[in-house]
Amino acid sequence: MGHLVDMIVSGFEQLSRGGFILIPLMFYSIWAHTIILERAYNLRRERIIPSHFVTRSIYRELVQGNPDIAIKMCGKRPGPLTNILRAGIERRDTDEETLKRVIRLAMNVERRFLMQHLDLLGMLAAVAMHTGLLGTVLGMMFSFARLYLPGGQTGQSSEIADGISQALITTAAGLIVALPTYVAHYYFVSKAQRFLTELERHGMSLVRFLATEEYKLFQEEFEDIRSLTKEETG
Repeated sequence: MGHLVDMIVSGFEQLSRGGFILIPLMFYSIWAHTIILERAYNLRRERIIPSHFVTRSIYRELVQGNPDIAIKMCGKRPGPLTNILRAGIERRDTDEETLKRVIRLAMNVERRFLMQHLDLLGMLAAVAMHTGLLGTVLGMMFSFARLYLPGGQTGQSSEIADGISQALITTAAGLIVALPTYVAHYYFVSKAQRFLTELERHGMSLVRFLATEEYKLFQEEFEDIRSLTKEETG
């Protein structure tokens, strides 16, 4: 236990030699990890595309002539796919081109949700790397300033070493923050793009389903059945 404490204390002492540049780097790291955790939670497949729920429930209600129930089911489980389907079902009586425009508008809204904070994550990766390089330059400037003092005197080796140590620590810290942030940015952008492709496919499938003569025939049959039921009960 004591050995572990000594290692932690030694690590903090090493970090403290990096100077004030480490403060913004720590802030960038906390900010980036907050975004990473938020995106990891919100970009789960079951949250974005609950495919089994859709095929077994919403479409079944549509086929059975219950679009209002299908809309309510979408509202009970909000998400990118159900939001897009709900927008299309609500405009089910329009023509095919209008339905496509409705789906595209709904897609644009969900695209903003899927890509949320990802530009910022990419920016943090670049800024962290350049901040680390700034610390490198400042550390080397400090070392060279102490190498030759006014009057032709040579600075103390400990001061020169401190500057070099600061340069190396800030370089390493910048890379430690930037590299995983950049990898996370690439991963989440790729994942969001795959989801958008799937959402577009589901949306266009809904358009084709609602625009088919078979679906319209189902609706006419169910309307006739409801009318006959009302007449018999009346």
